[in-house]
Amino acid sequence: MSSYTGYSSSMGERKLTIDAFTGIDQSRGTHSGDYGSSPDAVNFITREGILKTAGGISAFGNAVEDETVGRLFQGFFRDSNHQDHTAVVMTLNGKIYGSQITDGSLGSWVLLGSGFRSDDWSAVNYRDETNDWIILTNGVDQAQYWDGFAQTVTPLPITQGNEALLFSKITMLNERLWGGVSATNPDRIYWSNSFDPEDWNLNYDDPDNDGGGFVDVATFDGSRIRGIIAAMDDVLIFKDKSLHRLNGSYPGEFSLTQVFGTEGTLASRTIVNDGRAIYFLASDGLVRYSGMTASSLAASGDRRLKDIWSRINISTIDMACAEIVDNIMYLAVPLDGSIINTHVIEYDIRMGTYNLVELPGVDDWLVLRIGQQETLLFVSGGQIYRYDSGYTFYDGEPINAVWTSPYISCGTLSSKKQTGRIYLSVSATSLDITKEPEIKITLMSDGKERSKTIRLKTGLNEIRKKVKIRGRMFRFRLENVDGNPLTIHRGIEIHVEEDYD
Repeated sequence: MSSYTGYSSSMGERKLTIDAFTGIDQSRGTHSGDYGSSPDAVNFITREGILKTAGGISAFGNAVEDETVGRLFQGFFRDSNHQDHTAVVMTLNGKIYGSQITDGSLGSWVLLGSGFRSDDWSAVNYRDETNDWIILTNGVDQAQYWDGFAQTVTPLPITQGNEALLFSKITMLNERLWGGVSATNPDRIYWSNSFDPEDWNLNYDDPDNDGGGFVDVATFDGSRIRGIIAAMDDVLIFKDKSLHRLNGSYPGEFSLTQVFGTEGTLASRTIVNDGRAIYFLASDGLVRYSGMTASSLAASGDRRLKDIWSRINISTIDMACAEIVDNIMYLAVPLDGSIINTHVIEYDIRMGTYNLVELPGVDDWLVLRIGQQETLLFVSGGQIYRYDSGYTFYDGEPINAVWTSPYISCGTLSSKKQTGRIYLSVSATSLDITKEPEIKITLMSDGKERSKTIRLKTGLNEIRKKVKIRGRMFRFRLENVDGNPLTIHRGIEIHVEEDYD
């Protein structure tokens, strides 16, 4: 929350206080009433009211020498001694690679299979008394599985009667596998027999029909199934224009209902679960599904990213992908006609705030889970990176961060103002030991700009500088210099003198 305090008279002074930084707010353009927000910030992140330069990235393991778009999955396995192991699977350019995780580090890549005709894979971890598999499907090739130790993947025949089932999305609930997004049956969801990933046939001899089966999710609006996930004891089925839930433990009691309040998802890889609700990208922004009802955040009054949502390239929206870590949703999207993801939207679920990071080429996310530790990774051009790690982007590229306030009137337009001293606390780090870090402060009013670049020492700095500009309304901009990391703490003060007409 931000506010201004002070007094006014024919010749008075106001003290504008920014109590906390609150992310991006485009709901009122450049005239937001929340002075702690910004209509056009980039590469600055707000956390608990503090403004800091976005974190960098660092390589995680060795690259696969391939510049095509990749997908990432984590497999969980047990060896013959019942010891737990985990591995990362990467798919790209018609190939499947695997790499063991040892002491939190990625090992060498092993080519597990090649010659596949689609790189748009989905995966699920399956475990029974004898098998620990990661099962992969892409809707074009036969499903594959890997036990975490073999040098190759193995085809998994999935058939129902005489029909080979090819679906690109797979999930698991109540010991059954569920598959969907089929080119031959775009409105159909399939399920396997319980405890048997290779048996998808209907069991007509069982009075409860406890076997495989399918259900058609017909909506007669031309839309197709785009994604399926298991969550909240249901199988959720996402179409272009609708959301459906299938619940029940046995085929004889399965119930299919449509969830009202949303038109469906634009991109299936944006569907994420934070343990309390499901979030996904729709035409006007994010939608939240609580388990019973779905509601668009925009329809509930959240218009803070209205300009960014309008910049998304709908023709390549399938590139968009998301993950959630520690109550932050990381959503990579293609903006401004791009054919690749160009930016990451960070949505703080608890605070309801947004930030924007310019980081092209996030092909897919993976939350690497080892014990209780979670590490956010992404793949780009065959290389896996840690997100929010270090101080630079690709190949040491500096992170140039800009935060611009909305226009500020100090409560009245009937007087001209002249800014005086600005007070703020900044923690700084220099990426070049031969240079001191700097911050650039700019004030703008009536087409004029006044800037001051302030040299800082490493560590905490208490700034008290005059940056003067005159006008009825003004706004200010904060920038780091040469990509040096800055943390701007709560409590900016700007002293303003008023002169009434």
